Parts: sequence; structure tokens; C-alpha cells
Amino acid sequence: MKFKISIILSCILTASLFAQKKPVKAKVKLQHADLVERNPDKYEGNQFLTGNVVIEYKGDLVYADSAVLYQDKNLAVVWSNSRLVSKDKTITADKMEYDGNTTIAKAFKNVVLTDPGSRITADYMEYNRTNEIATGIGKVEVKTPTQQISSEKIIYERLTGNIIVNDTYKTIGSDGTLVEGRNVVYNINSKSANFGSEVFITNKDYTIYSRKMTTNDLTGITTFRDYSKITRRNDPSQYIITSDGDFNKKTGEAWLRNNSQVFYQGKMLTAKKLYFNDKTGFGKGEGDVFLDDPKEKRFLRGDYGEAFRYLDSAYVTKNAYAVKSFDKDSLYISADTLLAVKRHDVDSTSFIKAYHKARFYKSNANGKADSLVFNQTKGIMQFYKDPILWSGDNQVTGDYMEAYTNTKTNKMDSLKVFNNAFVIAKVDSLVDNEFHQIKGKYLTVLFQDDKIDFVNVEENAVALTYMDDTDAKTKKKERYGVNISYCGIIEVDVVGKDVELVACRIKSDGKMYPLSQFPDELRYLPDFKWRISERLNKWRDIFVESK
Repeated sequence: MKFKISIILSCILTASLFAQKKPVKAKVKLQHADLVERNPDKYEGNQFLTGNVVIEYKGDLVYADSAVLYQDKNLAVVWSNSRLVSKDKTITADKMEYDGNTTIAKAFKNVVLTDPGSRITADYMEYNRTNEIATGIGKVEVKTPTQQISSEKIIYERLTGNIIVNDTYKTIGSDGTLVEGRNVVYNINSKSANFGSEVFITNKDYTIYSRKMTTNDLTGITTFRDYSKITRRNDPSQYIITSDGDFNKKTGEAWLRNNSQVFYQGKMLTAKKLYFNDKTGFGKGEGDVFLDDPKEKRFLRGDYGEAFRYLDSAYVTKNAYAVKSFDKDSLYISADTLLAVKRHDVDSTSFIKAYHKARFYKSNANGKADSLVFNQTKGIMQFYKDPILWSGDNQVTGDYMEAYTNTKTNKMDSLKVFNNAFVIAKVDSLVDNEFHQIKGKYLTVLFQDDKIDFVNVEENAVALTYMDDTDAKTKKKERYGVNISYCGIIEVDVVGKDVELVACRIKSDGKMYPLSQFPDELRYLPDFKWRISERLNKWRDIFVESK
């Protein structure tokens, strides 16, 4: 008997424990109504309430002019001036259903949800009071202090502050910024937005297209994570292309990575890392810097560079070089630092300036100097400090040089050398110690078809030339002597490797030596230095400091 009683008590305790674990659902309760009616044939026999109806559920209050309370379903249906007040938010609509079992309120027509951070209007809305998630459907519009978002369906997570749109949408910011796209999460607390697919943004200064990006209204910074384009509205030729970067719409600053591109004034600047300020026009790049200027048919490269839009100038350094393209040739320049600048105040002259260890290469001429300046507009190249130029087998040195190029044909017309001018030409590639030599204070070289054709030397001019005679029968040349001339002015014709003294004016003096009687001590004029090992044989030699 005791055994049976124990079993019964155990069953009762177990049942009691299960009964305690089963949650007791709160009931939707009537707090007030001016009139309460019940008709067994209407509303499934439930109470019909009219006049200042107030229904309560766990602190939530539902107000309306009319309502039906389905007590067995734990459901209230209200209409006419219906309003739900839950904590710090309010929902109004033409009609509402409040389900105490699911804690979901459904609102129909002219729905408005208001809380401290936003105002949402919709044709239909479901609000879950447990997780505080509101889903608006129809013509949904969300207004926050900084945004107005419109779409056909919007989810609002009050606990996180997220506004989620998986459909097409349009937003208007407090500053007039228009955003259009599909798939966005906007957080009203952080004032940030995460755009998961294509988005188009227009404000008073810029238009932005991006496949994936985030924005922050507080900081004004937009972060790009896929192909994106930022364009100035007042000048569509100025724009930025990036797939990895940050842009501050308030300051106009951009921090760009992974070879992003900045386009301005017909130029393009790119690098591994870029900074650009659209308002000041200043930009700088690090790593594989490339500045292309199609109008000037020129580009600059280096590992670091800066560009100044309003000064129309840029410079590159660290493995820096520039390429100027001509119709049938190109000019290559390298130096420790390269500066490209266009002067607008006088004649729109365009320059390339190369500072320290400057080297240049063109198919018909190449050389070096400590510094050089190339005036692209006038076709003048100036060489400073220990300049040297090679053209064919001819070497030209002096204290300072100026080379003149025909801007129409892009061919070199002439070369002027000032102070300590010296021209050296190898006579025979098979003979190491025979050189035509011309020197003086000032020297002018004229070119024909990109080759040295004529040399004029002034002041203390000296010419050492090897004399050849052509056999009438065999047509072979035979060297018979060496001529040394001292004059105020010397003129020389150059045909290939042949150098012919044309004129020797003003206090002329000289002597012709038979080849066999030519003294070794006169073989080289004073300051003679044959630097053929330094000659640039191909354009890539501009990167070689010495050989």
C-alpha cells in the first residue's frame, strides 16, 4: 500500500514540475470602453467594444474607437483611430490586430510608426514586440534625422538600429544627397549604411557609382570595396575610379589603394597607394606611380609622386622616368626627381625638368647631365653641369648645352655648347687611338635627318682631323695624314664618319702631318676623354647610372 502511495505522489510531483515549466502566456486585457456589447451571431460571440477603447498587454496599450476582443484567441482587433503605444514608440493605422500569443501587431492602411530615432510610414506593417522588429510593406518610407528612405519593403530592427532593405530603394539625405540602389542596411545609431549591391549617389558636388560600399553620415566617409566611380558634377572629366578606397565627401579627400585612378585636366594618376584632395587639387602616390598626360603625349613613372591640379604640375622621384611620344620616336628621360609643369600665365609652355643624375635617350641622340630641362612647347632641351651627348659615333661635351628640335617634325635641328666645347668622333672602329677632335669655347652643331651634318666652333678653336684619300680605281680610302688647325672660327662638314675641315678663320694656324710622322703626344687634344662606356645604347639604359 505504501508502495502505491509513493508512486502516486511521484506522479503528482512530476506532473507538477512539468506544469511549472509550461509558460503561462499573458492575456490581452480590456482596460476601458464606453460601451461593451456581445452578440452571439457576431464576432464569434466575442465582445464588441466602442468609445475610448483601451486594451493592455504587458504594458503595451492599444487605443481605438472600435474593437473586438477575441479572448479565446488572445487577440484584439481594433479600428478607427487605432493606436499602439509600446515603451517609447507609437504605431497608428486605420486598423490593427494585436496577438498576445505571438506578440505580433499587424497594422493596415496609413500605418505610421514613430520612435525617438525615426518615423516609418507604410501600407501594411507587422511589429513584433518581443524582438522589436517592424516590417513595413507597400509604399514604405523611413525618416531619420539624416535620411529619408523609400522602398516597397523595409525591415526595422529597433534593438540594433538597423533598417534593412532587400529590394530597390531611394534615400534622400538631410543635405540633399540622393541614393538609389538595391540591398542596403542603414543603422540609425551610427548613421552608417552598408550597400550590398549597385548603388548610385548624387549630391551637390559629386555623383558616385559603386558595386559595393559603406557610408557614414557622421564622418562623411564612404568606403569602397568593389568597382566604384566618383565624378565631379561641375566637371565630369574629373573623376576617381577605385575598388578599394575611402572618400570623405565633406573634405573632398580620398585615400585609395590597389592602383586606383584619379583623372583630372585630361591626366590620369595611379599608384598602389594614392591620396587626393579634390578641393585643393593636391594628390600624391606611393608605389608604381604613373602619371599619364595624353594631351602632351607624355607620361611619368616613379615610386613616389605628387600632383598639383591648380598649378598644373607634378613630380615623381625614386626610380623616376618620363616618356615623351613623337610620331615615329620617343624621348626617354630619367633622374632622381622629375617635374612636369605647364605655365599658363604667359604662353602655356610645357616643361619636363630632371634634377640630379639626369639621363635621356632618343633613337638619334642620348646623353647625361646633372640636370636637364625640356621645353616641349618650343622643342628646347637644356643640359646643366657636366653634360654629355652622343649622336651616332660622335661625342659632345661642354659646361652647358642647348638642343633644339623642330616641333613639327620632332627632329633635332641643332645643338649649342657653351664653354669647354668638345666634339670627339671615332675614326675607325678597328683602331683604338684615332679620333677626330674639335674643341673651342662655343660650338654649334647642325643636324640633317637626325645626324650631325655641320660643326661651327668659335674662340680658341682647334680641330684635329684624319685625312683620307680615295683611290680613283679601287674607290678605297687610304689615310695619309692628320691635320691640326688653330683658328678663331672653325667650320667642319661631317658625312658619316668622315670629317672635313671647311674653313679656318681669324688668326688661322695649323699643320698637316703625314700619318707615319704624326707625334703620339699630339694624338689627343687637351682635356680629351672618350666616354663611350657611358653611352646609352637602348632606352632602358636610362636606369643605369654608370657602366
